[in-house]
Amino acid sequence: MQNLRLRAEDIEDIVIMASYLQDAITMMRDIVYQSKSRRFVIMLNRYVWENRCPDTGAVLEGAPSPCSRIRTGLHFEDVLKITSQNIAVQAKEHPMELLSIDAAELKDGTYHVDFVFSGEGVIRLQCETISAQMQDIGAPWPAKCHPKHEILDILQDENIE
Repeated sequence: MQNLRLRAEDIEDIVIMASYLQDAITMMRDIVYQSKSRRFVIMLNRYVWENRCPDTGAVLEGAPSPCSRIRTGLHFEDVLKITSQNIAVQAKEHPMELLSIDAAELKDGTYHVDFVFSGEGVIRLQCETISAQMQDIGAPWPAKCHPKHEILDILQDENIE
């Protein structure tokens, strides 16, 4: 399996990145804002969703491993400001599950990029432009199980019947 590498330059690209990063796990120790270079960096343990059918969640035939994770780096350039809500910034070792990434253009032409975590946590980037890159690092490793979502269970049940 080849490591995934994506670049985002608009809101639609962020939606694609978000789909690959859904259910990724990170910790505060793996999140850095480099204010001088205006770069936001986050390392995550990404679930390898591309081993599953996007419509049903069923394991694809020939997938190297039905349940695996891979270390993934993501960075955003041109970040003007970062804020957070319901994030325990001092809890460096506390695992956080990424649910989605949302982006919106503001009236002044800048963008908000929201990292939405379980437990109603949000990290918001205020960006001058959308400029992001994501890349898998190393080899995937077996995961104990795949993330559970009620909609995937319903779709799988419908396809079995």
